[in-house]
Amino acid sequence: MTKMRAFAGVALLGLAMSACTPAGEPTAGPPPGAVSGAPDGSDACGAKAHARLIGMPLSDPSVPEASPLVRHIRPGDSVTEDYRVERLNIYVTGDDVIEKINCG
Repeated sequence: MTKMRAFAGVALLGLAMSACTPAGEPTAGPPPGAVSGAPDGSDACGAKAHARLIGMPLSDPSVPEASPLVRHIRPGDSVTEDYRVERLNIYVTGDDVIEKINCG
């Protein structure tokens, strides 16, 4: 009986700990509305030149189309974590409004 209680306690503790970690929220990176280049200070992807797009709809003709070097990232999207200094990341809200741009 004590083994069963110990198991139940461990299971309950694991469940409680998992409730403290919201699913799908970013764990790092610039705050919303930020523009940043590469960690080394370079701007190989041109993020700073695209800063004027923040607040605009993704459908605006001046927004670069998605490609291997441009990612449009919506809430809940799965993206690879490989860092590519020349890749432009355009983060949008659920309403497809640009909120953050960075390299990666």
